[in-house]
Amino acid sequence: MTLRVSIGLLLVLARIAWADGVADSGEGETIVIVDRAPDADAAPAARDRDRALGDAPFVTIVHSDDHPATTSVADALGAAAGVQSRSLGGLGAYESISVRGASPGHTSVLVDGVPLSRLAAVTTDLSRFRLDAFGEVELYRGAVPIELGGAGVGGALNLVTRLGRGERGDRLRATIGAGSYGARHARLHYGDAHRDGELLSSVNAGYQGATGDYSFFSDNGTPLNSRDDAYRERRNNGFRQLDASARVGTRDRGKAGGVRVAHKRQGLPGSANQPSYDASLTTLDVIGDGRFDVAVGRATARQLGYLLVETQRLRDPLNEIGLGALDRGYLTLSGGAQTTWSMPLGRHRATAGVELRGDKFTDADRSSRAATLRGDRVGTAVLASLDLSLDDAATVVVTPAMRIDVLRTDPAPISAGPSAGMPLPVRWDRVPSPRLSARAVVTGDVAIKTSAGYYVRLPTLVELFGNRGTIVASPDLRPERGPSTELGLVWAPAKAISGVDRILVEASAFGTRSRDTIAFVSSVGYVARALNVANVQTYGGEVVASARIARVLAITANYTRLVTEQLSEDPSYSNKALPRQPAHAVYARLDAQQTLRGHRAQLWFDGSWQSTTYLDQANLMTIPARTLAGVGTRVEIAAGVAAAFSVENLFDVRVQQVPLDPPPRPDLTSTSIALADVGGFPLPGRTVYLNLDWSY
Repeated sequence: MTLRVSIGLLLVLARIAWADGVADSGEGETIVIVDRAPDADAAPAARDRDRALGDAPFVTIVHSDDHPATTSVADALGAAAGVQSRSLGGLGAYESISVRGASPGHTSVLVDGVPLSRLAAVTTDLSRFRLDAFGEVELYRGAVPIELGGAGVGGALNLVTRLGRGERGDRLRATIGAGSYGARHARLHYGDAHRDGELLSSVNAGYQGATGDYSFFSDNGTPLNSRDDAYRERRNNGFRQLDASARVGTRDRGKAGGVRVAHKRQGLPGSANQPSYDASLTTLDVIGDGRFDVAVGRATARQLGYLLVETQRLRDPLNEIGLGALDRGYLTLSGGAQTTWSMPLGRHRATAGVELRGDKFTDADRSSRAATLRGDRVGTAVLASLDLSLDDAATVVVTPAMRIDVLRTDPAPISAGPSAGMPLPVRWDRVPSPRLSARAVVTGDVAIKTSAGYYVRLPTLVELFGNRGTIVASPDLRPERGPSTELGLVWAPAKAISGVDRILVEASAFGTRSRDTIAFVSSVGYVARALNVANVQTYGGEVVASARIARVLAITANYTRLVTEQLSEDPSYSNKALPRQPAHAVYARLDAQQTLRGHRAQLWFDGSWQSTTYLDQANLMTIPARTLAGVGTRVEIAAGVAAAFSVENLFDVRVQQVPLDPPPRPDLTSTSIALADVGGFPLPGRTVYLNLDWSY
């Protein structure tokens, strides 16, 4: 799969225009998580049909009532095709997502269009975000709208706050629940309309926490000796979080603004064989933004301004996770503004904009008189795109787009090692991101979509200059860059077929070839260094299918095939898979819903399977294939009150077998390890949760 082939496909698509059109609405594959499902008696077409056919390239809809009340954004996205959820194991642990085999840093996270990535880190802890705190969550895969970054690998995740009343007209919604490992939560949401419905508001407040300690299987670091195997307690795994938000905006979303605050304290339990019992991280986040649209003649100008404040305190008094006893305080200040102008040009549309941004990072040693480290980055971006509609019905739309970022990084001196105290030069990076995408509606129910482009990801401040703790400086890192491409189709019938309705099928193929790939490589214990490891080739395919039978039984399934190859001159790594990337992943869910004596009842089963993954570049440390199942039910009781009960890891899988090839002796062909995520962190066994919700 090459850029030449994909661009050729774009030219072929430009000749296809047969049927009714669907208006174009941006670039990128989008997963949207909506917080309420429509009535079961709704129209037979898939509820996400318009976006599935109209957005370029793809749209998938996942509903929050498919998941337990405490489900995080990362967990929900982990059930979607092409997305792998990454965690450090256990409730409340750090979570991120990997899209199409790209590292989590390739998927930027935004809240109401405000980028949360800082110069210190591109990843964001998604465990802080619950589904019921937002109206919808948009995940753009591969191609991304230029105002959100214009990436071509990974994507962008935009969490959109719900304004006004719920889908069923409710203004007030409250939930409370408790479950295994001391998990508990309470959340309150109020949304309403004002001034004859022209002004909408939303207020959210919530608490969640868990003691988090659970037993897991441990081989005691001796996989070939089963005599010291035992179940141990994973300690220091608890967390507590408080969050609140308030937002107001007009019905047409032309004007909106708000503030969001979250405070979280969590233990850092370490790995199975290197636990930590007293390390902790406390984080306070504040996000404020405002936006408004202005009509200037035929053009529309969209303005956005925002400010982010994040404070963190990392404590490791027993030197369990770093290079010494740590008590560090981090402060990140980020601010920015963006103006984007859009104008129709006949049946076409042009978009252009400018973005300004600044970040300041401070690292203070609270346990000594060492000098405070400071770094800053300022940047600007110029962006432009042109939607070319090749016919009046907009059945074929081709969109060339370009985004150019220019950034200046002023680093602080490195505090440790042979270069300690030496001044570092100012760093300039110029980043072009061109992309060409197309969408063709072949029939009223089928659309073909494709894109091809070039992406660049800059190293972060932590990757460049370390953090005096677990990450060593690498000031000579080169930006990661390369071409990417994708091609696929969507089938979403408007009418039922033999009693089967809400049919949606999406299939796509993708490929990326990155140069100077940035990855963290561990050395001793938890200490790591960011390196340009090798060139990497990634390609694969995704299939998503859903349907409803007799308006009672709903079936959803997806499959992802992913091939990753390290193009390294080192024979130990050459053609080996990237760490933490399963070659196969399957998810399926069966829902039954019925109304009994005026009360709606729902029962669901789900299951997932993923193939073997590796923890290291040489593919020597293996996480075996795993199969997990879950079940749940929700019943409406009376007066807006409903109860839900769910079970994850239904069969209490806690031990897996790893084949030994070659076996060290005839009677030892496999060894036991703990059930773990793709990062090797142990996962809990059977988990139950009871939730009560009330809406009015």
